[in-house]
Amino acid sequence: MKYKNPYPLTGGDGLTSKTKEILDYLNQKAGTSYRASSKATQRLVHARMSEDFMVDDFKKVIDIKVAAWKKDPKMSQYLRPATLFGTKFESYLNEPMPARQPANPYDRYYE
Repeated sequence: MKYKNPYPLTGGDGLTSKTKEILDYLNQKAGTSYRASSKATQRLVHARMSEDFMVDDFKKVIDIKVAAWKKDPKMSQYLRPATLFGTKFESYLNEPMPARQPANPYDRYYE
């Protein structure tokens, strides 16, 4: 039996609204301004959702990678849909949340 995607491409509570929710979350967390109307982004989200990933999975990947990459000038450029929602999505989803490090290594003595 062929899998039927529960997220129609447009309308109501379908893929369009879920893509917007995911991109709004990414933009808020990463300080970016990606558009949910981008066809490339819609294809990436649709591809992952057709693999049974849910909105919360996208948010978890965003949280993990923002925590790991946002303060790293070299890696922060990769906080984008093409990287986050591409072929490595499942491996990103299964990474542990990075431990929070104090900005100043001496701050740990004053907590």
